[in-house]
Amino acid sequence: MSSTKIIAGGYGFVCDEENRSGLLNIAVRSNLIVEVSKDLDGLKRKYPDAEIVDASNKIILPTFFNSHFHPESMVTRFAEPRIPISQWASGDLLHLETALDSQDEDFYEKMYHLTFFSAIQSGVSAIAFSVIGDESGARGMYSAIKLTGVDAVAFAEGEQQIGFLRRIVDRHLKSGVFVPYQKDLTLFSLSAVARNNADSPGWIMTHADEDPADTETTRSNFNSGIIQLLRKSKILNSSTILVGLNGTPAASLKVAKTSGAKIVIIPENINAQTFKSIRNIYRQFAVGSNWETPGMFLQMKKLLELGCEPGQALMSVTRSGAELFNMGSKLGSIEGGKVASFTFLDGSKLSARRLEKLPAEAAAGAFIEDYSDSDVSDVMLDGEFVYRDRKLLLYDMGELLNEEKELMEILIGQGESVVPPVEPKPPALRTQEINVENNAEAEQESKKVELPKNIRKVFGEDEF
Repeated sequence: MSSTKIIAGGYGFVCDEENRSGLLNIAVRSNLIVEVSKDLDGLKRKYPDAEIVDASNKIILPTFFNSHFHPESMVTRFAEPRIPISQWASGDLLHLETALDSQDEDFYEKMYHLTFFSAIQSGVSAIAFSVIGDESGARGMYSAIKLTGVDAVAFAEGEQQIGFLRRIVDRHLKSGVFVPYQKDLTLFSLSAVARNNADSPGWIMTHADEDPADTETTRSNFNSGIIQLLRKSKILNSSTILVGLNGTPAASLKVAKTSGAKIVIIPENINAQTFKSIRNIYRQFAVGSNWETPGMFLQMKKLLELGCEPGQALMSVTRSGAELFNMGSKLGSIEGGKVASFTFLDGSKLSARRLEKLPAEAAAGAFIEDYSDSDVSDVMLDGEFVYRDRKLLLYDMGELLNEEKELMEILIGQGESVVPPVEPKPPALRTQEINVENNAEAEQESKKVELPKNIRKVFGEDEF
């Protein structure tokens, strides 16, 4: 088989600086894009031995970048309602966090299999997340990355994870350090984050005012929000990623922008007023799905509801995420020199010819409105198909579903003394939509969490 391919005749959203779209042909050699052209005959003459991949009934995009996701949701969503991680330190929910943190490497590897393969099925090839477990969690995650080829930005929560991730040099993996949630903040923990990040270039990530209860707890104890605390601790800078931001005042957003901090928004958690402030202050933002499925179509639809232009919504889940995490030279757009990683969608809903007649912004809007994760038909990573005709080529689907069932049984079984038995639910793979409501009692319990009484001694009087 030729190492050169020509992906011919598809309608592409290029996601370059001009945010262009239209009928195009893509020449791929090995794992790189070598040329993008409207002249198919010209490409065939230039690359006479190329394999022709017919994309005439496809819509093509760069693969998506999910800039904030919780991989553990792939198993916990069936054991408990999907509630913010900030509320996990109470009552019946604590057992799940404890159980997740005490598994072996095999458990974590299977959990990340579910995460990454589900992402691939949704056209996502890169995910940023916080690693759970000790070093076993980091090792299991890395094994899954090597198998799937998914690019990851993994944020370490503990010393063992940090040590392991720093020993790895891998083109598919970047790493950073996670700032503890607001209710756990101390000057020591913030200083530890700064120290751990100082001797190894990487990222710092924190949830910023994502949950109202956390916001109130932070401000009432420190007379300032998380963004101001990060600035006081001298770790608010160009390597800082702020996630969430719902309810964050414009003044805090300006502090973050001035300090060079980057932002990732979760459209389902953001309100229209905050989104308006973000757009007035930040030119670029990336998007994550948090506890939803790894797919990004739902998030783009919610962005449109918030008043976002379709082109920017599309950029926020492709180019912006890649650039935010310094992967813009390889991912995020269909341009020469970048890695040949593409998401293909069934073109029967919106024919390429129909899209070709629309202005670029209108075409992007029609595409986002009409498509969902289930329309992803093929995914190419590094120049090779890993998902073709809605079938995974790297792993047996039946085995993957068995692994999911096994993980749920382990997780639920370890919490039997706290949580009543749970009926098995349909698998999370593909585009299974699960409607669950938040646990009101757990939310009330989370509000009772208190910081150490000697917090003034920890921070010092000058911090108040």
